[in-house]
Amino acid sequence: MKKLKIILVPLFLIILFGCSNNLISENSKKEYSKAERFITDKGYLITSNEGLVSEYLLDKKLLTEMPYLQYWSVQSVDPLSYVGKRITTSKFIVKNHPLDNENDNRNKQTIIFLMEADNEVVGGYSFPDYDELNKGWVYTIDGKTLEEFTGISYPKWSNEWNLKYK
Repeated sequence: MKKLKIILVPLFLIILFGCSNNLISENSKKEYSKAERFITDKGYLITSNEGLVSEYLLDKKLLTEMPYLQYWSVQSVDPLSYVGKRITTSKFIVKNHPLDNENDNRNKQTIIFLMEADNEVVGGYSFPDYDELNKGWVYTIDGKTLEEFTGISYPKWSNEWNLKYK
């Protein structure tokens, strides 16, 4: 019986370490999509990748209609550069985001919607993961309000936006 233990214990340990190294190796091989890399490069921890939630062909008229007006209002890129392109939007739940600490965000996490065109990240928008539907404007991907992002009041921004895109 003692000889059997001497043989089985090392064999068990070899199998155990061999399997755990394989798991570590598999985790280190995980490749992130461009979208996931874009989010993690900003320092956010992805807790859930909800996948594709929207797809549309951007035209100038959409830039003056809700909800697209909101989505494009908080982007660093000129939306006119993407007119005529197919825009895909994916949903991610993240932590370590400034909006995690917003009032009434009991979930202490943030929802990011990331927009892509031609397999490249265009930008995105975010909002706190409230328990109940919350009406209001979206935030930039980094949690800034429209006023913080543009540096101007909503009425002035709205007038300028409409002059440019209507």
